[in-house]
Amino acid sequence: MAAKMYVNLQNIKYNLEKIKERINNTVTIIAMVKADAYGLGDTEVSKFLKTLSISFLGVAIVDEGVHLRKNLIDSDILVAGQFLEEDIQNILDYNLTVSVSNMNLLKLLNEQALIENKKVKIHIKVDTGMTRLGFNINEIQDNLKHIKDNLTNISIDGIYTHLSSADTDDKYTLHQLNNFDDCIKLLTTKGFTFNYIHALNSSGLLKHPKFSYNAVRIGDLLYGYYPDESLRSSISLKPAVKITAPIINLREINSGCSVSYSRTFKSSTTMKIATIQIGYADGLDRKLSNKLNVYINNIPCRIIGNICMDMCMIDVTNVPTIQVGDYCTILDYDDSIYTIANIIGTINYEIISRISKRVKRIYIQ
Repeated sequence: MAAKMYVNLQNIKYNLEKIKERINNTVTIIAMVKADAYGLGDTEVSKFLKTLSISFLGVAIVDEGVHLRKNLIDSDILVAGQFLEEDIQNILDYNLTVSVSNMNLLKLLNEQALIENKKVKIHIKVDTGMTRLGFNINEIQDNLKHIKDNLTNISIDGIYTHLSSADTDDKYTLHQLNNFDDCIKLLTTKGFTFNYIHALNSSGLLKHPKFSYNAVRIGDLLYGYYPDESLRSSISLKPAVKITAPIINLREINSGCSVSYSRTFKSSTTMKIATIQIGYADGLDRKLSNKLNVYINNIPCRIIGNICMDMCMIDVTNVPTIQVGDYCTILDYDDSIYTIANIIGTINYEIISRISKRVKRIYIQ
């Protein structure tokens, strides 16, 4: 028996329909399936998205793109992180589009592509204020000219930027977007053209849709989660993930009995407790110890004692009918992910993306 993650594909479809209402039908949605589709399973999610006519995917590293190709995903795949020299052969072998922030690495890619008589599509990344990857705006024109004139096996397919604070800081976000827009206008007057121009992530789409250009990169929204809770009123979403864990032991304890490592919980009365098969190695953060309620038959049951690597204990005193083999709900198709994130002091992205492979994915059509 193992913990299970249920992925509701119809909820993803619903979310996609709501996202499409924010853009016109000429805008390409680049669906971000990096980090194993935020933990939901990149291959299955990518296959399902293809049935919904989404055929442009985004990943973070070359290995993620290779994994999709090996699982017969034939969609366009953009690697949004900066590739390294060791990645070049895989880029060529698996027909990946790569983001570029480094000219020296791009030259090495071109050299190998020339040897193999292959063309590689790239998206130029512009740093407008994220200060992570990308060329400075004042470098873009010269770099594009050099690529066009000298790197014969490189095809400039797109150009983009990434927003650092679209969910929380409108002033800074508009500063980024306006700088990027000025850059695009200048490049256009110089004769440069791009198949894809994209600046908006999930938060950016909700708050600044006029900057959609002809492509947007969508992750969290697709899976039913708001990048920030302040955006709840902006779009209707259905969470796509439910996580359950089986009860593997039941027992009664007396008053004064301590539970789990370091004895952080001590009972003050007779209690009935259950051990469930999920722990921090599965992605259940140890900071939830003695704080999070899980649910059995809609009855809240507090985690007691420190969460272990593979298991944890819960108080089931108030559950009238229970037996080994029953399942409790850790995360549901509701707001529970935000409760978990708030307890830990993080964002919802982290919660689902850290669920380990040991938790079995089950896809609901």
